[in-house]
Amino acid sequence: MSSLVFETAPPIVASAPNRSDIACFIGFVKRRNTALPSQIRRWLQEQGWTDAPRMEDLLDLPVVIEAWDQFDRLFAWEQRPLNPFNQIGSTYLGAAVRSFFAQGGRKCYVIRVGDPWRLTNPQSERLANIEKLIPGYPTAFKGSAVDQASWHGVGHLFGLPDVSYVCLPDLADAVAIDRQRLDPPKLPAPPLEQFVECSEPVPQRVDQASRLFQAPRCDTGGYVAWTKALQLVADLLSRQQREVQLIASVPLPEVDRDLLTFFTQPTPGFVPPLAIAVPDEGLASAFVQLAYPWVQTPGSVNLPEQLESPDAVLAGVLARNALTRGSFRSAANLHLADVQQVYPILTRDRLLHSQPDSATRSTRHTLLQRISVLGTTPSGLRLLSDVTTSLDESYRPASINRLVSAIVRAARRLGEEVVFEASGEKLWMRLRGSLTTLMSGLLQAGALQDAEATAFAVRCDRDTMTQQDIDQGRVIAQIEFVAAAPIDQITIVLALNTGGQVSLIPSQEAV
Repeated sequence: MSSLVFETAPPIVASAPNRSDIACFIGFVKRRNTALPSQIRRWLQEQGWTDAPRMEDLLDLPVVIEAWDQFDRLFAWEQRPLNPFNQIGSTYLGAAVRSFFAQGGRKCYVIRVGDPWRLTNPQSERLANIEKLIPGYPTAFKGSAVDQASWHGVGHLFGLPDVSYVCLPDLADAVAIDRQRLDPPKLPAPPLEQFVECSEPVPQRVDQASRLFQAPRCDTGGYVAWTKALQLVADLLSRQQREVQLIASVPLPEVDRDLLTFFTQPTPGFVPPLAIAVPDEGLASAFVQLAYPWVQTPGSVNLPEQLESPDAVLAGVLARNALTRGSFRSAANLHLADVQQVYPILTRDRLLHSQPDSATRSTRHTLLQRISVLGTTPSGLRLLSDVTTSLDESYRPASINRLVSAIVRAARRLGEEVVFEASGEKLWMRLRGSLTTLMSGLLQAGALQDAEATAFAVRCDRDTMTQQDIDQGRVIAQIEFVAAAPIDQITIVLALNTGGQVSLIPSQEAV
């Protein structure tokens, strides 16, 4: 040992009040056999978590992570059993946290709900683990915002007011069909041995066993289970956690198919998740953002097929976008750091082919307009679209929903500051002034359209409240605004005519 270095771990401090880049990852990973840092123990105690055995194991507790090295010291992310022969692979949760920081994320929470299951476990056993991620699955969410003892899995969002994105990296693996082992590639015959002068021995290449297994793939039944899980989380967010966005990976289909057609056109016994704008029947929600296709990164080298789900990559890009440009700006066309390849590669026809939103709606959208797609461009791998699954055109751009979430978060904090003050003209005027200052700041930052006179309006007076509201101490403020609409992509199709003349043609003729 040439030297001994002491590092002083900084204390955990509260996040900035209007920060909108923090993610929460909930999944399965083994606790590493290391001592619990004192600052994490102190923070958990301050949050009301005092169960010593549970705290030492960091089981079903939120842990603040501000760097990959910190996660690596606490969790054995590279120790997932693959089969009964004690072969080991990596975890999807570990790959997700790594990708989040690689894309530019700066802070996240990690909630370990258990040890990872064996990769070859049957689907029935894997589906049973979803209840640890989403309490009450598959019937109804179980948990109360006022009862900390009921917080499990996604229920911990009740105690994490600074979270903007939530990801479940293991969900696709839980709903996948039973895996098949891939045939190992045939390697070329080694060259003949020969003597060379003073050569160093070449280390043997370590073959990763996990790459010989398929990445998670879904059949119709798997997509039904996946849709139900996301429905429960989306319903929770829309009712009680409106400042949080669910970012989920679309599982790879069992067979090659047009994903948009499969997700929008009904088939016998299958309700397509993107077809219907009813919470009980589909995933058309402003609080859900789907990411596709899957990605290959340095952190996925020991995952099945060396592929990881893209939800954390998207969360990291959105976090970087919030920190450097503002969460209200579209993240479309931002580059993907640390991503080597996407799978499957989507052709232009699949990206731009449109399908009706449902059998009862005449509107049509493309895959880029329904799913946040990662893909290749002339300048490298980039985020091609930044959209929610909502069928409401006002909330389909994900940047609009993030802007609304930022306003709701700021308004909530204003309400917390005056919750014990008497409702009256003085309080109403104070709230109008604070909300006007907030909206003026967003206007100056470029989040709103038009001139200040028409960009927004704030009202909080007797016209926004009934006499019963006033008597019960309820204060209602109304904010109207015109958001700056993002332009994700401009397509210009050029035609070379006879004589060398170039003209524009409608883009649909080129599809």
